[in-house]
Amino acid sequence: MSHAHHLLKLLLLLLAVLAGSQPHGAVAAKFEVKDVTNKTCTIVELLMNFSIKYETVEEKEKLIFFPIPEDAVVSGNSTCGKGSSESSLLVVTFGTGHSVSFSFSRNSSVYYAEKLGVAYNLGDKHIFPDARRNDVSFSSESTGINAQVNTTYVCMTAQEIQMANATVVISAARIEAYVPGSDYSKEETVCEADKTTSTTTVPTTVTPTQPPTPKDPVSIKYNVTSSNGTCLLAQMGLQLNLTYITKYNKTGVEIINIDSNATASGFCESTSVGLSLKSERTSLWLFFSMNETSKKSYLSGVSVHINPFPEAQGGALNVTNTSLNYLQATLGKSFKCSSKQILQVSPVFALDVFKAQVQAFTVQNGKFGEAEECLLDQNNMLIPIIVGAALAGLVLIVLIAYLIGRKRSHAGYQTI
Repeated sequence: MSHAHHLLKLLLLLLAVLAGSQPHGAVAAKFEVKDVTNKTCTIVELLMNFSIKYETVEEKEKLIFFPIPEDAVVSGNSTCGKGSSESSLLVVTFGTGHSVSFSFSRNSSVYYAEKLGVAYNLGDKHIFPDARRNDVSFSSESTGINAQVNTTYVCMTAQEIQMANATVVISAARIEAYVPGSDYSKEETVCEADKTTSTTTVPTTVTPTQPPTPKDPVSIKYNVTSSNGTCLLAQMGLQLNLTYITKYNKTGVEIINIDSNATASGFCESTSVGLSLKSERTSLWLFFSMNETSKKSYLSGVSVHINPFPEAQGGALNVTNTSLNYLQATLGKSFKCSSKQILQVSPVFALDVFKAQVQAFTVQNGKFGEAEECLLDQNNMLIPIIVGAALAGLVLIVLIAYLIGRKRSHAGYQTI
């Protein structure tokens, strides 16, 4: 596998995890470390999502992604350290033998979240049902997080921390180590990413303006190709239909068309294919899988990441679903649908697809195979046939009635 291909897989992994963060109603997990006198020394509040690459019993690489669960707890191994130069440690445990840790240090003016560590138990069959190994793996990496002492580090923007076989994405973060009081300091150190994406415009009303509905998106042709040939060929128009909670706790709606300015890329694997469409503020991933038993390909996952999204709480929106079963077609054939399809990805996000023809995995000579029409198109073709047949039947009934009536009328004038 080439270096570029490997990087592309990591990008897929990142965006899938970004979109794996909970929808607009998500609540960040909050963890506190206290010293022996029960005084708080470290507070970490954030959304955290993991993606892990592991080897299956069939000796294939597999990616799995999941958020930190609600029942995660602060471990007794956490410590506040001693003195102004001592390291402190937050360890959070969850599930069967999994943990994540932050190690902190400081000098007289700045504190640092030096390392983020992740330990994951491949023997946990709930998360890794087909893992070849059963041991606990550990990875760590620098975070780049630092803030002025006696201030709260704030970063709403998603941040990726990549390790050997694990990627962690944190967002909506509020972190403070060496807390001087019992809660966050009032002063904040805002991360650079938030400074470049935030807006200071204050609207004159708390009621969000409903954006005008855009026209149907233009149908665009996409293809994903590797050294072995084309693994995905698609012609379609895509529209994002998003519902979100605004910063004023109102419900907002945003409709975004994916246009030809979006940068397209992707990846090809033996049982998975990905298409990435990235524009200035929108990243969309479409994941296709293969059912080797039924010999079908299908859209198995959709991830969307919108940043900046100043109207929404948190300034960004991330949604994913990797348990979908849309755009299904027999391997070697293409899925085709001229009708608009509404693919419900989550309660807050639907992907609207227009004039679609899609073929994944087995694409011969860069051309679509035989088309399998969607049910909507079949029904649309069937309706005029039924209506036509009904009208023809009605005409026939009227004609028969007319002929019978005419025959009886002639019979009344026969000579005796």
